[in-house]
Amino acid sequence: MTLRIGLFGRGRLGSAIAAEAAESLAWQVGRGDTPEAGADVADVAIDASVAEAVEAHLDWALSTGTDLVIGTTGWSLPGLEARVAGRIGVLSASNFSLSVALMARFATVLGRFAALEPARDPYLVEHHHRLKVDAPSGTAKTLAAALMAGCPRKTEWTLGTPAPHQLSLGVIRAGAEFGTHTVGLDAPAEVLELTHRARSRAPFAQGALAAARWLHGRKGVFTMDDLAADLLDPLFVFGGRP
Repeated sequence: MTLRIGLFGRGRLGSAIAAEAAESLAWQVGRGDTPEAGADVADVAIDASVAEAVEAHLDWALSTGTDLVIGTTGWSLPGLEARVAGRIGVLSASNFSLSVALMARFATVLGRFAALEPARDPYLVEHHHRLKVDAPSGTAKTLAAALMAGCPRKTEWTLGTPAPHQLSLGVIRAGAEFGTHTVGLDAPAEVLELTHRARSRAPFAQGALAAARWLHGRKGVFTMDDLAADLLDPLFVFGGRP
């Protein structure tokens, strides 16, 4: 049975999701709007609008019993789990790309490698188009957290000159870049870098739809990491052992 998708948002990401969803798209409304009474029923709604609209969209999802995937950044709803209370499924993500989710796991491994030798200095650089509002991006913050989780001597990130306990994070806002993120280690005799470069918004749209399929039927609050644990963690088993 085809999963019916509702979509909040007509911007860049919303348009990409609509294109990927094709005939499974039940409805699409602009930022801050909700579907009109009588609109086709959606199994899962995806919020690709703006942070200010998330609360209203969550209220709508709770009132209609519709699972909700939240793909905007910069929002905060204290007590979200208590508010959802197992009534519907809610999944939030700063980046829907499964490749980025895989990169976050690699970032933790790089952090662990850096932790073995103080001379290995981890860092992160991200580049987005000049109109992107948040800096650093939600994805950069997620990758920074993953990197620091592996390297305990780094306890926070900074955009300025880092103290020994700080992770250096660089931000570029220029041109029309969809999104490039690099995590790296700088050691006296070598540099190791891992880069993800998006060529279009298709990976984010495809990931949002994968998140909707994974979420449908689950109750509670989840993140992209929960989906990635199901899909990606088995890739890290070698010879029968993790």
